Amino acid sequence: MPNLHNEAKTYIESVLGMKVRLERAHPRVPFNIRDIYRTYELSIPMGHHSALTLMLLVSREDADYPGVVRLKKHVELVRKVTQHVVVFVCRSMTAQDRRSLITHQINFIQPGFQMFIPEMALDLRESFRQRREKSEVTALLPAAQAMLLSCLYAGIPDETYFTTNALLGDLGYSRVTLSKAVDQLTSLEVIIPAKSELHWKTYTFSGSPAEVFQKAKQFLRSPVKKRVGITRNTIPMAPGVCLAGETALAKYTMLAEPKQSVWGMTKKVFDNMLALEAFEVIESVDAIEEWVEIWTYPSLAQRQCIADAASLFLSLEDNPDERIQIALDELKEKVKWLA
Repeated sequence: MPNLHNEAKTYIESVLGMKVRLERAHPRVPFNIRDIYRTYELSIPMGHHSALTLMLLVSREDADYPGVVRLKKHVELVRKVTQHVVVFVCRSMTAQDRRSLITHQINFIQPGFQMFIPEMALDLRESFRQRREKSEVTALLPAAQAMLLSCLYAGIPDETYFTTNALLGDLGYSRVTLSKAVDQLTSLEVIIPAKSELHWKTYTFSGSPAEVFQKAKQFLRSPVKKRVGITRNTIPMAPGVCLAGETALAKYTMLAEPKQSVWGMTKKVFDNMLALEAFEVIESVDAIEEWVEIWTYPSLAQRQCIADAASLFLSLEDNPDERIQIALDELKEKVKWLA
């Protein structure tokens, strides 16, 4: 007959449809507990970097069911010496015994019959919620993308933990937008909730800058929402206006500057510049003198008069021009985590 602890492991694996890890444990419990039970740690992967660990109190083969009152005292003694969820494992229990354990909120496993572990159900529900949210994310919100790239430019902090304010930085987004960005980044496991002694939520990045960028890469999009042709009356160099497109790429690399300059700005800045008659939108291709790209977020470069390298890369990576692709390879050498 298989050992009871292996039966419990096999039973949980069959119910959950996943592999779990079982190891012998030696918590500092009273001798009377050691005489009655064998103790094991059973770890269940939860789809993120942490796992749910159960402390199994496995009834010895020759031991009878101790009764709910006595068992409850034993469980409380074990809870004092472990942070894991304590679960009683027994091969022989009646339906009445199981109902009594449920009524008294005592976790148990009777292999092949039933298990009652509410903490595991809650953790699994959270894990499946995160998986579902991850599968639903097709692209990061512009704000989430801007926050992530800003952190990568600044360098992932050496500190183990950081708060959401570190993600927000100087970008000026609302707390609602910040919350949505954090939800997306955690669902993709770009950042990971971290346990700390602080009184507010803390996070950590899931790797080096290059690893984080590669993990997020498929969810990053060009910041260019629209491209319009203009003739200009004045040089539109104002707060929120930057060199973009091939013009910016030429500043970073050996690419020759285009004949028609390209400017980048958000929709708000575009509307303001249009109201100031800094330029005029042109419909006729032949009459276009320069171009404006309307971006979903402002340049993240320290010199905000030019598009930041990562956003510029994302705006041009699908351009079929071989000259631009060669220049983008050169650009990636300037920002190592882009490669």
